[in-house]
Amino acid sequence: MGYATDFVDIAMKSVLPEVMRRGIKVVANAGGINPRGCAEALRIMAEAQGLSPRIAVVEGDDVAHLMPRLREASTSDMFTGEPLPEKVLSASAYLGALPVARALDAGADIVITGRGVDSAATLGPLIHEFGWSSEDYDRLAGGSLAGHIIECGCQATGGLHTDWESVPDWPNIGYPIIECHGDGSFVVTKPPGTGGVVLRAGVA
Repeated sequence: MGYATDFVDIAMKSVLPEVMRRGIKVVANAGGINPRGCAEALRIMAEAQGLSPRIAVVEGDDVAHLMPRLREASTSDMFTGEPLPEKVLSASAYLGALPVARALDAGADIVITGRGVDSAATLGPLIHEFGWSSEDYDRLAGGSLAGHIIECGCQATGGLHTDWESVPDWPNIGYPIIECHGDGSFVVTKPPGTGGVVLRAGVA
């Protein structure tokens, strides 16, 4: 299908009514190589629940149409120096946070992207929420770091801690929660009553 089907069928299906009721914004790079297909599947699932979220799609990552021009320019593989292959299944340029922020600014409830940098799903909402400009470098750096940490999941709550034997309750390790502030600073925490541990050394 070209997108993360479990994002629609499992992750969103069970929480969408509560998400809509509470006005929670959702940003996901679940679109893979078919973000429009993901958005359409999400729309159909939402309609079946009597819901109609405003779904935005961020496109522009698909650069397959540029392959002939890149070959003509003798572009080569950056690691091997070999010419680009004649046949490719997909070619993508990873997008950043600004289009996500623009989609939220336009009133989207859910933003689906294709290929995007890991931090964009967090940094985009922060730019939208706090009104950061593209030249607020320190704030953008803090938001990017927050995005990378939360994207690491349980690695940020003890999963990569050097003293792993001291991490409590691995089977029920909690996923990280990032509490962000307008100056770009943030606090890393996790749900109460979960396993794992939030330590400066582990997060760093």
